[in-house]
Amino acid sequence: MYAATLSADEPRPFQPRSDEEKPDGDDSENGNDDGEKNGDGDADEIEVRIDVEGFETRVVAIPGPSGRYGNLEGTAKGPVYTFAPTGGDTPPALKRYLLEDREEETILEGVGSIRISADRKKVLYSANEKWAIADLSADQTVGDKPLDLSGMQVTIDPRAEWAQMYTDAWRITRDWFYDPKLHGVDWELMRERYGALVSHVAHRRDLDYVLGELGGELNVGHLYVQSGDEPVVERQDHGLLGAELEADPSGRYRIVKIFRGENWHDGFRSPLTEPGVDVNEGDLLLAIDGHEVTTADNPFRPLQGRAGQPVTLTVGSAADGKGARDVQVRPIARETNLRYLDWVEERRRRVTEASDGRIGYMHLPNTAVEGNRELFRNFYPQSDFDALILDERYNGGGFIPVEMIELLSRPVLSYWARRGITPMRSPGFAHTGPKAMLINGLAASGGDALPFYFRQQELGTLIGTRTWGGLVGLSGTPSLADGGAMLTPTFRFFVDGQWEVENEGVEPDIEVVDRPDLVAQGRDPSLEKAIEVLLEELRRDPPVPVQQPAPWVDPHAGGS
Repeated sequence: MYAATLSADEPRPFQPRSDEEKPDGDDSENGNDDGEKNGDGDADEIEVRIDVEGFETRVVAIPGPSGRYGNLEGTAKGPVYTFAPTGGDTPPALKRYLLEDREEETILEGVGSIRISADRKKVLYSANEKWAIADLSADQTVGDKPLDLSGMQVTIDPRAEWAQMYTDAWRITRDWFYDPKLHGVDWELMRERYGALVSHVAHRRDLDYVLGELGGELNVGHLYVQSGDEPVVERQDHGLLGAELEADPSGRYRIVKIFRGENWHDGFRSPLTEPGVDVNEGDLLLAIDGHEVTTADNPFRPLQGRAGQPVTLTVGSAADGKGARDVQVRPIARETNLRYLDWVEERRRRVTEASDGRIGYMHLPNTAVEGNRELFRNFYPQSDFDALILDERYNGGGFIPVEMIELLSRPVLSYWARRGITPMRSPGFAHTGPKAMLINGLAASGGDALPFYFRQQELGTLIGTRTWGGLVGLSGTPSLADGGAMLTPTFRFFVDGQWEVENEGVEPDIEVVDRPDLVAQGRDPSLEKAIEVLLEELRRDPPVPVQQPAPWVDPHAGGS
């Protein structure tokens, strides 16, 4: 939970009324008309004391099955919490553990969001897209007397919200930034300087701009401004075929390339390669859902709004439609993953051909889910290659890549002799040959850390251009009133008592610029240099096959 102190002289978005402006009879400090309740009146005073010594020995596990526990709240009878079994999509149940009876009771089955009332007697909950209020007691019925929210209205004063959000964003950065000195910036002065612009804000995007300028004073990466609850136009996904079309002299479009997909997961589905789809490279696209397609029009016009919906393509080898056939396909909304996969496979093919199969290749798009997936699924089948190229250009970052570098630096600890086959090693998958990593200025965050660790562990040669240079990180900060955020870095990278990488990047061992003119010609200068470097390393220090010792003979064994 976020908590911040507000000094008495700290300016506020809206100054409270002075004593003279208070209405008659309002003489409380906190807007409470009964001063004795917060003072020295008749109300019982409650003293809370925490005995720190031996605290950990007094922890008692609440009995119950393993699963997903959440929304822990305290009540007089015992803790209230939500529980759902591990795995599956079962909505959680709201439960309470009765401390006196030492047993669990179920309050509600199948709830979504919950909020316990201040007096700990009621619960506001969502279920089946409706909201309701129930007693905080056993065996309540979900959906009983749902709240009618059809007439609920909320009045918002945007200028008041913007002023509050500016102050909150300033405070969040002050209190959550990893450096309490805020890089030596006079943060009070910055509040005054940029705060003067807030009264002129006329749109939420204007506030984003002001917050961006405020955060920019810290000269740090990973400080982001996120917009809040704004009206958006509902996106309509148009259909794509996962193919490249080319205008044919016949006045038709010819399918010149079909991107190979991985049709077992939807994000990489390629419509024209799915089972039962009889479409080939070289076919002419004659019609879509009966609408004739010619080069006089955009061939994707009939696919507007059709992503994921079945459509019928008429294809054939003759422009006049002779011998044409109808094929039903399901277009996709975007081809980004298919084109990415094609880019990766083309580089792997080049490496294989140039090295006669001795060098492996893999691209790591980030250090989050996708990057780890690509590393782990490509490392194992290529761990026996003589050398490896790790391409982390355009790496979008994500997690701290500790597990990734551990896999790449894994040593062979031993071998095991087995009769009639190649000795087995432990661990079973490790690569000890030469390696190269490709980097560029669009490798960022975790994409900075990965080559830094690669060099630190002396795993190989870094080739390309200097990385982006952003090694501070986010671990969560409070949101603003409208759901937006001023995402503030909460930690920074250092090694051996020295700040590293942030605002510097990781320099290559061999600088190679992927010149646009060469890329446009189909070249890949960084990749070509990596192949050259690794082949030279293999020439100078060729891999030595594992030498199994001569069979052991027991010196005490008998025999003639």
